[in-house]
Amino acid sequence: MPPFTVLGEKLTFGGIRMNEQLGFKATDRLVIINADDFGMSTSSNKAIINMHLNAAITSSSVMMPCSAAIEAVSFCKDNDQAHVGIHLTLTCSENYRYKPVFQHHSLDSLIMEDGCFPKDLVTLETSADSSDIELELNAQIELAYSLGIKPTHLDSHDGSLLGLATGRDFLEIAFDLCERYELPFLLPRKITEQSFFTQNQKDLFIKRIESADKRGILLIDDICALPYHLEGNETYESFKAKMIHKIKQITAATTQITMHPALITDELKAITEHYEKREMEYSLFNDPDIKELFEQDDIKLISWKQIRNLQRSTKSGN
Repeated sequence: MPPFTVLGEKLTFGGIRMNEQLGFKATDRLVIINADDFGMSTSSNKAIINMHLNAAITSSSVMMPCSAAIEAVSFCKDNDQAHVGIHLTLTCSENYRYKPVFQHHSLDSLIMEDGCFPKDLVTLETSADSSDIELELNAQIELAYSLGIKPTHLDSHDGSLLGLATGRDFLEIAFDLCERYELPFLLPRKITEQSFFTQNQKDLFIKRIESADKRGILLIDDICALPYHLEGNETYESFKAKMIHKIKQITAATTQITMHPALITDELKAITEHYEKREMEYSLFNDPDIKELFEQDDIKLISWKQIRNLQRSTKSGN
């Protein structure tokens, strides 16, 4: 029997659920609070660094192609509490452009006329050559290692590996890298239950989850993602109330709360029109009421580092 099997929707090891392998009860609610887009800008770096130091987050994901990535990585290298994964990046925005990390030769299938990544998933999925993707993603990981950090996991900026636009995904390439570097990947098992995905998309995710299990790559159960933009007449208080409701709805499993915190600056305003929401997220998870809620509801905060270490210890024991 392989060491990794699936029982229902939960990853198990010889019949024991991942919760218990991590040292918790099967009925415990485990939550990773992850800040995406670390390294995108100094505005995001200041927010995420502060949140790491204040234990307002348990994890973050760095974008290695971005100009502020070196600052982010430098902080992580010198601070043990900063558990950071690689936010694998293949797209950029109209207002903020960045180029591939791989520089040995031009990755023509991944870039536009200005030498930067495309801004939309359709262009990426229809034009990208798989070998170029593997070279670039591996280069992003290698750059992080060369600068002195030890990544905790891999995930996908803008969902660019998931085949969300045309159905052409790149998850098996990511899984090859997960095996090479012994890292878990952010592909929540309950993605197959989301009503906004087509049946073809759900079938694809089921196949990829089965592949991850066979390879011994750990996946979490669920994800709680926050909208990028202000909704209607949303205020900080209404946003806070909505987040409290979401947190209370978290079930016994391993769930990631994904956020994109930043401080409002002219730099941030030039990058995204949704700058107000990003600072709201920063304020929200520094809010004492939110921190107290996790304690009151007996929610256990964990990081990707624990999952990475479990994956490595399980594989080394078989």
